[in-house]
Amino acid sequence: MKAVYLDKVKCFSERELPMPECGEHQVVVQIKAAGICGSDVHYWANGRIGQFVVKEPLILGHECSGIVSAAGSKVTKFSVGDKVVLEPGIPCMKCEHCLKGRYNLCQNIVFFATPPDDGILAENIVYDENFVFKIPEEITDFGLATMAEPLSVGVFATRRIAPCLRERAIIFGAGIIGITCLLAAKAAGCKHVVVADIRNDRLKWAKRMGADQIINTKTEEIAENTFDFGYEATGADICCNLAVKCIKPGGRIAMVGMGAEFQKVALVDYVCKEISIIPSFRYSNTYPTALELLIDNKEKLMQLITHRIPFSLDGVDEAFHIAAEDPSAVKVVVEFN
Repeated sequence: MKAVYLDKVKCFSERELPMPECGEHQVVVQIKAAGICGSDVHYWANGRIGQFVVKEPLILGHECSGIVSAAGSKVTKFSVGDKVVLEPGIPCMKCEHCLKGRYNLCQNIVFFATPPDDGILAENIVYDENFVFKIPEEITDFGLATMAEPLSVGVFATRRIAPCLRERAIIFGAGIIGITCLLAAKAAGCKHVVVADIRNDRLKWAKRMGADQIINTKTEEIAENTFDFGYEATGADICCNLAVKCIKPGGRIAMVGMGAEFQKVALVDYVCKEISIIPSFRYSNTYPTALELLIDNKEKLMQLITHRIPFSLDGVDEAFHIAAEDPSAVKVVVEFN
């Protein structure tokens, strides 16, 4: 089978790998679609994200869907031919974090496309059945099904921030993660959700996805002490400093974006206003909810897939250039024959 590796910054190669064989509790999934995430682009462009550094050739990609092509002898949840998505991390299920249900914090987790663990830009993947989920019948597009992964990020951040009915929220960042936070906040009953960004094209997409108000922070002011809580989905320290001004005293902020290792943030303002900083890293126990949210918003989310590129060495290279450089790109999907 074919797989595409990132050999060094902005340089891919194609390799022929043996077909994977499944263990007793594993399935082999023929990959049908892979979404290109912002984290994939960071590894491609910079060779690292924070503490995670690409030191040797790596297969990128962690948002995927496909078809079960083989099943182990003790697999009980799936049959050959099932259409599925993969939750892209397998924790140890033995450490204190896993035993508390917070397996996203497992220090032994094997997570797709996080150095040194390979991702899914390959024709077939073998995987533990416990982290495989059937695609609902209502979802007939494999590219759309890959959106279950970014939706999980929004669902998890929303669980962490715990909205109350009719609260007002602000989201910094109108990329895919900001939009999934928007959809999750709306599903949780938020009264008024504002999305802020510096790009008008992204803000227009946020409005289409259901934002009650959009703000371009380059040209517009955000009223102080207005919001009950917020999401920071950019990784930019300037947004952390904007958030502390516009969130009410006693409010809270979900930190979702992954930015520079060190940032300048006015922590004293957070202290004086007693704004709770709630980090949100990946997700745990979210995929069933994310798939329900995908059904509820399938027409909206389908619009976000702006580019579909066939899987090949040249195709993967093109997909990453589009995701990184084309202003019209929202979600780029690599499709497998």
